[in-house]
Amino acid sequence: MTRNPKQERARLTKESIVEAGFIAVAEKGVQGATMRQIADLAGVGVASLYEYFSNKEAIFSVMSERFSDEITQMIKRITPSLVRISITDAIYKLTVELANLLRTNDSRYLKCATQGLFLNKPDELQSVYKALIELFSQHTLYHPEHLQLKRMNTMAYIFINSGVFTMLRFMSNPNPAFSFEELAQGMADMVGHYVSKELETTAQ
Repeated sequence: MTRNPKQERARLTKESIVEAGFIAVAEKGVQGATMRQIADLAGVGVASLYEYFSNKEAIFSVMSERFSDEITQMIKRITPSLVRISITDAIYKLTVELANLLRTNDSRYLKCATQGLFLNKPDELQSVYKALIELFSQHTLYHPEHLQLKRMNTMAYIFINSGVFTMLRFMSNPNPAFSFEELAQGMADMVGHYVSKELETTAQ
């Protein structure tokens, strides 16, 4: 259970607890983070912490919602510019923007994501998937030839999920064999090549 405070001081306290949750998970992981650690980081007593959250899973849930909301807003913000360019360029820029978001605040989102904190909560990521679907739908309006593609929903699901896991694995590697820009371009080219090949097949 999560308490939704109305007074400004209480809202700030809840916010500090959520921020402390990000730090705790980044430092100790999902299993290692404790209510006491989160309370200490937030500068509140453990008893006060329980006034806002019944357990650490409730804190993690709010953290996941925050993560999902920020990604959703980012996607919506850049959608107008992405729909006017090729699918290859759109995937590249989307990948770079997501990486930038994961790196903010000392890479707290990246550290939490590699712990499985967000990816294990598919229901709380629905807004992200909806924003991506809307992005691809609007992109198709500017590129109507893509309406000829077969199994696009299936392939989009595969590309999105495999792409996210590939990004997280790469970005959590302290000594990658190549640059992130090369990774982003490779992922974009993979989607672009698939689309081009499918369009060639339908045209035959």
